[in-house]
Amino acid sequence: MGRRLKGARRLKLSSLRSLQKGPDLLSPPSASPVPTPAISRTLLGNFEESLLRGRFAPSGHIEGFTAEIGASGSYCPQHVTLPVIVTFFDVSEQNAPAPFLGVVDLNPLGRKGYSVPKVGTIQVTLFNPNQTVVKMFLVTFDFSDMPAAHMTFLRHRLFLVPVGEEGNASPTHRLLCYLLHLRFRSSRSGRLSLHGDIRLLFSRRSLELDTGLPYELQAVTEAPHNPRYSPLP
Repeated sequence: MGRRLKGARRLKLSSLRSLQKGPDLLSPPSASPVPTPAISRTLLGNFEESLLRGRFAPSGHIEGFTAEIGASGSYCPQHVTLPVIVTFFDVSEQNAPAPFLGVVDLNPLGRKGYSVPKVGTIQVTLFNPNQTVVKMFLVTFDFSDMPAAHMTFLRHRLFLVPVGEEGNASPTHRLLCYLLHLRFRSSRSGRLSLHGDIRLLFSRRSLELDTGLPYELQAVTEAPHNPRYSPLP
């Protein structure tokens, strides 16, 4: 355990607590104290869905977060910066984490949303009210087979998992740090764009792990299956 791990993405316990610094990193100095519910080791699927779909009553909001959105591929659309509506929750269940929910409304960009190439990389950078980077997300995608007038989504998660257990980590050893939910739509002419909104979950507390094991970040990106694409309503 005393050896230094190689690789920029491998983390020791001593560095986990510096990954996020709690409310001081995420909220402005003037923000009201945030309630501190118990934090579990994982985000349960149903709880995650309920947060993303707005099924929980919020305890409050924090203003001043922004997100810079960009893409690259066969062409590079101009980056845009939009406000992020950030909500926190007071969840009393012992096994339920309480991350922040961030929502980026894409409607100010117009009816067509944010145009992106059919194959490439989406970059979303989240800034706190002090204009400090909270997280930069990089998500690759390939929708070259997407028919016109259809839609789909990508859900990108970043976990902390024990070193050596990247593909076999049990839920109790895997901690969700960040989540990014992107919705895509193809126009009747086949042009692809991000549309509706972008939703994010990110931890509101410093990460506390007491297993004595080194951890590293693992990225997982999921998309719908059967069907992969759905026709526009």
